[in-house]
Amino acid sequence: MVPFTHGFPQQQVLFGRGSASDLREPLERLGVARPLVVCSPRAASGPHVAAIVARLPGTAQVWPGVQTHAPLESALRGAEVARLHRADGIVSFGGGSASDLAKGVALALAEGPGIESLALRRDRGASPARVRTAPMLPLVALPTTLSGAEVTPGFSLTRSDAYKLIFRDSALAARLIVLDPLLLADAPERMLVGSGMNALAHCFEALYSKARTPISSLLAVDGLQRLWRGLEQRAGGNASADELLLGAYLAGAAIVNARTALHHAICHKLAPLADTSHGEANTAVLPHVLAFNLPYCPGETVRMAQAMGISAADEPAASLVAEITTRLSALALRAGLQTRLRELGLDRSQLDELARRVFTEPGLAFNPAEIHSAEQIHELLCRAW
Repeated sequence: MVPFTHGFPQQQVLFGRGSASDLREPLERLGVARPLVVCSPRAASGPHVAAIVARLPGTAQVWPGVQTHAPLESALRGAEVARLHRADGIVSFGGGSASDLAKGVALALAEGPGIESLALRRDRGASPARVRTAPMLPLVALPTTLSGAEVTPGFSLTRSDAYKLIFRDSALAARLIVLDPLLLADAPERMLVGSGMNALAHCFEALYSKARTPISSLLAVDGLQRLWRGLEQRAGGNASADELLLGAYLAGAAIVNARTALHHAICHKLAPLADTSHGEANTAVLPHVLAFNLPYCPGETVRMAQAMGISAADEPAASLVAEITTRLSALALRAGLQTRLRELGLDRSQLDELARRVFTEPGLAFNPAEIHSAEQIHELLCRAW
């Protein structure tokens, strides 16, 4: 076996129905008495946030500043709110945008407004221009989608020109993650399946990433099995989110070490440019990226197929790839999601600019197929359009 290193952030997980109902003791153990609760305006006016805040320790302040794709400017505003509140911890309630914004707020609170210089850059070997030095407040996450963003040390913030900046800092993975299936009980089907596509993509990319470890691969296979089973059960009328939520956590845990590659590189830059959700971007792109990448990793393709309940015995690799991508597209269509870039409102003339932006992504270093030019990406985007 090839030697490897596998690390994981300091993190506690509370799983179970009703686990978000009383967080007083878990936050007290983290030393949090003045939490800032980061959520969307809609969530702030809903029943869950009010009930959760009523059972938090000390003095909590709700900041409904979450917007799609976590704007950089919002993170800077949130840091000022946290500073004025004298926050000693940050609680995120919501999906990937809420988690990313909470991380951005914590980073800006620690480092000041110039946090763009801490973003990862491909031309620096997926490293930032400078290194963070200030200590971070602890983060607590209550996910309401399947994004898994709360698990990882990575996150993104979006500039005013719709360009996503990618950050990674082990101190910004949530210290406490509360996986309460009741928080997903009223999630719209379209949103849930879209975020589920993102979670599935975490599993696929973790399995073929150049940075994968045997441990991350085990997490990815188990996560893929649970997610696929849960999404199919959901389509069949079973409203339980237990399997989905645990599968999304395992998918996020897999990419902590394995990292993400070409698929997420495209989605990072596509979603804000097309003004669409990250889940919808994942849905439209995933089958096309798998068709591009899987011929380079036949062994991993077999593991993916088996996790999705596809018989892989004596099947040629090309047949497995076709079956995997066909099933993904069928799931998307059942949920009413778009499967082509043009259906997201992206004009064909934007593909050149999108390809150039994707080519700057640090995650390309982990892709199983070498990406030498923006032209390769452009060709793939044209097939997806």
